[in-house]
Amino acid sequence: YALVRPPAALGWGLLALAGLGAAGLLLWARQGAAPWPAALGLLLWLALGAGAWRCWRNWPVGQLAWDGGRWWLQCAPALRPAALRAPPQLCWDGQSFLLLYAQLSLLQGRWLWLQRASAPALWGDLRRTVYWRPDLPA
Repeated sequence: YALVRPPAALGWGLLALAGLGAAGLLLWARQGAAPWPAALGLLLWLALGAGAWRCWRNWPVGQLAWDGGRWWLQCAPALRPAALRAPPQLCWDGQSFLLLYAQLSLLQGRWLWLQRASAPALWGDLRRTVYWRPDLPA
């Protein structure tokens, strides 16, 4: 098992970008921006910030497991584990973290962030399993 949770670094990065955007808007307003463009800039900043916050808050939290034949994802303690349609796709390997894309159905997929701290004793096994692909019959 590996615990899936939202990446803290992504949350801090989004917060930093929102702060930089707010500072840019304030500087623009202090330089004498016209009211309508400044108001539209503020609305755009609010919409993008709310969307980024919503994406980060809705990041899946749960467990990813491999039983030797299939991958399973359980996103909430009350829900039953869902079998993945295919093995998770490795998108980024940072040695102590993995960013995976898991396809649950034809139209539904999830980004998964795994960290070594969630299962330090099994981290090497998990990474080998993510990279492993079975030999397909000819």
